[in-house]
Amino acid sequence: MSTRLYDTAWVSVEGVEQPLQVHKDKRNPALFFVGDYIYDIDGRAMGSQGPSVPRILTVHSLQSAREIGLRVNVDMGAAYPEAREFVSQRVIY
Repeated sequence: MSTRLYDTAWVSVEGVEQPLQVHKDKRNPALFFVGDYIYDIDGRAMGSQGPSVPRILTVHSLQSAREIGLRVNVDMGAAYPEAREFVSQRVIY
């Protein structure tokens, strides 16, 4: 199965505990930012970033992203992880 990146996708990256969100480069639509690194549409690290660029392990489907509590804030155009343990807790003063 091949890796195909797209804007706002969630991906699991080698050596990173939490999933990261993909952001398309606005100047070059063939490039994608994941964390501090740049990848092509097939999830291959681009050019001269050095040998320590982590591999993309998984591109989460919409269903798998929802199951682990990831959401996209469409109104603001920003994405954020939603910690499930905080959603159900009530603060009592």
